[in-house]
This record gives sequence, C-alpha cells and structure tokens, in this order.
Amino acid sequence: MWQMMQGCMREWRRAVGGLRWRPVLVVMAAGLLGGCSLDSLLKSDQLPPDVTDPAYTESLAGAMTAYRGVLLQFRRGYDGAVAMAGILGDEMAPSSPTFLGQLISDADRREIREGVSIDIYGKLQKARGDAAQAIGLLRDYAPESHRPLIAHVYALEGYAELHLAELFCSGIPLSTLDYKGDQTLRAGSSTADVYRHAIALFDTALVLAGDSTQFLNLARVGKARALLGLGERAQAAAVVAEVPDGFQYLVQFGDTANSTNFARVYSGVAWDYTVSDREGFNGLDYRTSGDPRTATTLRPGYTARPVYHPDKYSDNGASPIVLASGVEARLIEAEAALAAEDPSWLTALNALRTDGTYSTQPNAVDSTRTDTLWNAGTGAVAGLEPLEDPGTADARIDLLFRERAFWLFLTGQRQGDLRRLIRQYGRDSEQVYPTGPWLTGRYARDVTFPIPEDERLYNPLFTGCIDRGA
Repeated sequence: MWQMMQGCMREWRRAVGGLRWRPVLVVMAAGLLGGCSLDSLLKSDQLPPDVTDPAYTESLAGAMTAYRGVLLQFRRGYDGAVAMAGILGDEMAPSSPTFLGQLISDADRREIREGVSIDIYGKLQKARGDAAQAIGLLRDYAPESHRPLIAHVYALEGYAELHLAELFCSGIPLSTLDYKGDQTLRAGSSTADVYRHAIALFDTALVLAGDSTQFLNLARVGKARALLGLGERAQAAAVVAEVPDGFQYLVQFGDTANSTNFARVYSGVAWDYTVSDREGFNGLDYRTSGDPRTATTLRPGYTARPVYHPDKYSDNGASPIVLASGVEARLIEAEAALAAEDPSWLTALNALRTDGTYSTQPNAVDSTRTDTLWNAGTGAVAGLEPLEDPGTADARIDLLFRERAFWLFLTGQRQGDLRRLIRQYGRDSEQVYPTGPWLTGRYARDVTFPIPEDERLYNPLFTGCIDRGA
C-alpha cells in the first residue's frame, strides 16, 4: 500500500507541476483503490486554473520562473534572519515588549521555549527545497549560457543553510525534495555538519560559476563564512583572497508590502524594532558611539520604548541588504591574521577605516579647537580614525569583533559572531549576550532558537534539538 501511495504521489506531483508540491498529509483512499490517473486523484482530467501546466514548467521559461522563485524565497528568508539575529543578539529590541508578540519578546529576553513556531525556519527550509527544483530544471532545460545561474542557486542554498546554522540549535534536519523524485527526510544534523554541507554547496557553485565574478565572489565569501563557523580561519582567509575590496552582493527589496525589508516604518510613525545601545551590559554602543556605520534617527511613535531607526536603511523598506562583500572578506583575513599572531591584522582593519589621509576644520562649537576629518578607506565610510593596538589578546579579540559588528551592522552576522565568541574563543554566554535586568524581569541564557515543533510532527526522524548551546 505504501509503495502504491508513493507511486500515486509521484504522478500527482508531475500532474501539478512539481514545483508547488510540499509535504502534506493526504487522505485519498478512493484514489489508492483505483488507478493513478488524474481522474482518480483529482476527479478531473483538466488541471485546476491555479496549477502550472507541466508543459510550461518543464521548459526554459519554467526553469527561469523557478530560478526567480528561489531569489524571492531567499529574500523572504534572509529578511527574517536579519531581524531575528538582531533581536536575539544586541543589535535590536522590539519597540514594545508586546508589540510583535510573545516570540519576539522571548527572543529579546533570551528565553525561547521548545515547540514555539518561528516562520523564518520554514522560509529558509523552503528556499532550500525551491533551490533543488530550480537546479534540476535549469540543468534540464537551460542552455549552456545559463549555467552560471545554477551556481547562483547553489550559493543561495548554501547561505540558507548558513543562516539555519547560525540562528537555530544544533540538530537541523537537511531533508531534501529531490528533483523529479521523492522527498528524503533526514534526522537532525549538528551545527558543524550543517556548515560542512553548506561548504559543499559553495564548492559546487565555485565549479559552475564560470566567468561570473559576481557569483564566484558570492560563493567565496559564503564558503569562508562557513569555514569561520568551523574555526578554520586560515582556510577561510585563503578562500577570500581574490575577492576585491569593492565587491558587494545585495539582496534587493522594493517598497511594496510583500517586498519590503525588516526596516520599513509603517504609516510613517511606527517601526517594529528599535536599535539597541549597550543592551544588557554586554551590548555594543551602536547609537551613542557616534560611529557613522551605525547611525540612527529617533522616530516619533506610540510604543513603549523610544524608537531609533538605522540610517543605513530607508523608511519605506526598499533598501537592499548586503549579503556578502569585500569588506567581509577583509575582516575574515584580519581575524585569521590575529589568530596567527600576525601584526597585519591591525593594518587590515585600518585599511578598511581610512586611507591614512585627513583634512581639518574649525570645530563647529568651539572655534579654538580643530576637528580632524579622516578620509575613507576601502570600506568607503569617511570619518573613521585609525585604531591602535589595545595590547592584550582578549582586548584584540574584542576590538576585532567590535569592528565586525559595526561594519556588518544589521546584515544578519552578529548572532553567528556571538556564538563563535563562546564556541571558539572560550567566552561565557553571560560575557557576550545581553544579561542582567530586562524590562519585566531578567535576561535568560538561550543563545539559539529551537527548531519548530512542526518539524517533529511531519518528520519522524527528527527527535529535537541535539544541543541548545552555542
């Protein structure tokens, strides 16, 4: 009976175009007792009006539609990952403890119970499934000139897994929906194994990218980020050595309701979040540092907290978010140099901040004083003076991760970095995450999101988080 149902389901997936199929519980005893025709499964030989005709799906046009679908689904997942990383870490807080619901408040307080539903998990997993379908269609129906698009999809699939590894507990199932085949359920993979799987995806992207420097560099930075997750700093630096300083891969958004990023200010008066400042003792001074990379503007509103909106993102939510960049590549190289006790780590950080030249002008408040205005370095942000060596190993690590936090501010990187400080640098969670008094209680000690209960319901191989630690 089970084999018969599998056969019928394969026929059903082909009938409805495959791309829209997802695991569902289907009661179709009448269909199983009969044959596997469209008539027995759908009660009609005509495709419903909202179902894609396989003749269209299995074509170049269908392959391109699937490719664009991956871009759309990844955009949805990445947007949520940036927001959730900012909330669980020290970059953002909800603008009101009850404004966005219990999950967000719990995440900000670092107490997230098992079994909660968090849709970002489903969005990232769906991006993985959509990627597998798009890769198959592009391989079968796209001409050779379109092959770099396959590399692009592999790279985005790798990034979806990176975000899963950084946000969620150890034990993430990497189930697959095979192109023209069956779903393969997987048991939970450790955080390290998810990083390794992502590296394999990035390696495939590097092979297939051809002469597309944009996709090559996207895959290089992604692979290096996964290697950092495994503590392989020297290897990570080697991977990004060819990434140019000016490289950026932007995830594009628009100002329509279904396209805006997390930073949209609704109705011109309310933003869901606020940029934090020294949150829970350990948080960085994003607002009060005066650093142009994390500048904010106070917004009027009706929420419990003052709302500070990041200047780097537009109010209408149309601003792109940087997924990978040459700046990140240089930061990876600086971290590898610091780990190797190579003094070039500081030179690399300062090259991002300034080219070493400056101008002066009278102070706007005190005419007897002179302000020094440092010109931009390769990071393309003016006004950053050179850093000095703080002199001790721990202080150097603090400085490096502070620079990472400010350069990569609100791009979904901070959560992974805080976990690495615990996992690789021996810090306690109470030394790196917000701690102490919270609005209506105290911060707890969670450093990851649990995998939603839905995974346990539909995947019999999943038995829960392996480890909720870093």
